[in-house]
Amino acid sequence: GLWLARSMDQGSTWITWRVAHSVDILYYPYLIARGRGELAATWFSGRGETLQAHVGWMKVSDGDLPPRVIEARSFRPDSWGQTTRADDPPMRDTAGEYLPVTFLSDGGLAVVSPIQNSQARRFGFSWWRIAVR
Repeated sequence: GLWLARSMDQGSTWITWRVAHSVDILYYPYLIARGRGELAATWFSGRGETLQAHVGWMKVSDGDLPPRVIEARSFRPDSWGQTTRADDPPMRDTAGEYLPVTFLSDGGLAVVSPIQNSQARRFGFSWWRIAVR
């Protein structure tokens, strides 16, 4: 699962909430905040052919209630890594771990993902506009 924790007393005590779960492993979380309790997060799930990128928007209240979480539709960046054997086909890869996210003025989110596709000779970055509300 993917967990979020908050301390209101400089780390003496913590409240934790599970904000996402999957049968696949979830990893490389990235989190930003705006205003009072508004968060955006990205993370990956799966490996190889099951690899997917995820984006979520969260609103955390001042109390102990779990945050409101809206997860956007997952996507698959055009990122491929080399396998251990040169004859094997490339496998989907995170291409650098974290996916940066930012808030847009219209309430949406934007994510940038690397493009690493040597077979197609494509390299660079993709900009993804994410609607979460």
